[in-house]
Amino acid sequence: MNVIKEKPYFLFIGLIVILLSFGFYKRMETIDINIHDTYFVTSWMYGMIVISFIYGLLGLIYFTLLKLKFKPINWMTVLHVLISIIGLIALFILPKLMREDLPVDFSAIMENAKFNEKIAYGIGVAILALFGAQILFFINVIYALVKGRN
Repeated sequence: MNVIKEKPYFLFIGLIVILLSFGFYKRMETIDINIHDTYFVTSWMYGMIVISFIYGLLGLIYFTLLKLKFKPINWMTVLHVLISIIGLIALFILPKLMREDLPVDFSAIMENAKFNEKIAYGIGVAILALFGAQILFFINVIYALVKGRN
């Protein structure tokens, strides 16, 4: 817990290494993102580079704040870091749990559809939590800057 409070940028650096390793490992595979009637297709490598860049910016801001002796609120920092990491892990794991096989009987099809709907709600909650955590991050940064140095 002290690492999250005192040096949260270490966790982001570790996550960046994992994300980039995963992206280069799966560089030949694609990510298909469907938003309404539009499909966005990209390589895993480019997706992981973009996510790593975003998390790198977050880590850099934490590093800069702490090195310049600006003190963010501890509980906001812990909450932001945990939600950012756990939410990202949830976004990678939850789609893998979706059932894609189509059984023959109707009741099993409906059961799978209800299960997939619950997974989709979980993905939506994870996305909202990630966005909420980033809003919390900006509030924390603004508070630290307004409050001034220690």
